Amino acid sequence: MKTTNQIALSQLQQPIVWISVAALAAVYGSFTLSWVIYRVHLAGLVTQAGFSEAFAPVLLLIEAIVAIVIEPWAGWFSDQIQQQKGTRFPIISLGVILSSALFVAIPVGAPLVGSMRWIIPSLLIAWAITTNLFRCPALALLRRYAPMSQLPQAASLLTLMFGLVGAVAPFGNQLIKSLGAPMTFVFAAILTVMSAVWLKVSNPPIVSLEENVDRSNQQVSIVHLALIFITGLGVILAFRLAIETFPKLLTAQLDSIHPPMIIGAMFLTLAIAAFPAGKLAVYLGNTKTMLIGLGAVAVFLGLMPLVFSDSFALIVAIGLGIAFSLIINGTLPFTLDLVFPKNTGLGVGLFFGGADAAHSLYAGVLNQSDRFSPMTAILAGIVALLIAGICIIVSKPTH
Repeated sequence: MKTTNQIALSQLQQPIVWISVAALAAVYGSFTLSWVIYRVHLAGLVTQAGFSEAFAPVLLLIEAIVAIVIEPWAGWFSDQIQQQKGTRFPIISLGVILSSALFVAIPVGAPLVGSMRWIIPSLLIAWAITTNLFRCPALALLRRYAPMSQLPQAASLLTLMFGLVGAVAPFGNQLIKSLGAPMTFVFAAILTVMSAVWLKVSNPPIVSLEENVDRSNQQVSIVHLALIFITGLGVILAFRLAIETFPKLLTAQLDSIHPPMIIGAMFLTLAIAAFPAGKLAVYLGNTKTMLIGLGAVAVFLGLMPLVFSDSFALIVAIGLGIAFSLIINGTLPFTLDLVFPKNTGLGVGLFFGGADAAHSLYAGVLNQSDRFSPMTAILAGIVALLIAGICIIVSKPTH
């Protein structure tokens, strides 16, 4: 078993396995696209099953709350499988197969349920659970595909995919609706299966050098796990508040602008900035880069109420896209830096568990209050950024 110093020296020559990172990005992209399509068609599916359209956000809230537990558990379980069998693919494959089958069954079964209308909500929640079975175990594989020092550069491909697919919702909403639920659901399911097969085929037979370090006497830090969860909550809450609040302000302040296009521009900028963000994180350090991003987002959040022209709205959107790219691109490397290889899945699961907690907090509490004005949302976003920044500053990497 190699020592830590030997591994650190060896990692200088270890390249990023880009073909595997690309396959992982495809899995992540298909996961995100499935959720985009799901959200577009959800209201139609629940009304088709005989429920009120108001039931759709309730379902999303239930799914987010369940995911707070499911994602860390799935990550932890994949760690156990990894230690016993040397692979995470059993749970990844199970999640992909079940979620894809359910995704095809949902639009097909919706018109056929008749009096058994509760079958559809049950299928929807079951699908959400099965998607959460494979996201974190799959993303935990990034540690195999790049040395720790190059993780931000490797993660930039995931950030690129997140930004591109995120832009589909504001730019392609009407197209997705016009194609109908059956066609788009089947397309997303096929894409998920194909990307998972590509990931399995491209998975290198050897583990990264860093995974060979002898850490048998080192235990996972509860403090580190808490920092990961809170960082995920803070970052994603700020992101959610930004993309929900900016369109409301634009609608109130500008008659000439189409808010979804501005949010789409933000997502595209986030994607374009991904590779420069990765390079900057490798050069400056991931912690500094994320903190710069947090500060920049706070500034642009503060500028939102001052947007009274189309051009300034676009500038703020581009600024938010670049700043969020610096943050989001660093979240996975930040997480992996705080846990040992044997706890990689748990760490990733806790980050996304925090993200799910952020979605739940927004949908179930903040967005339900009549007093939650756009100005209050901006202030809440800045507080969330501050909390995430404190977690990043006080964290001490395990490497």
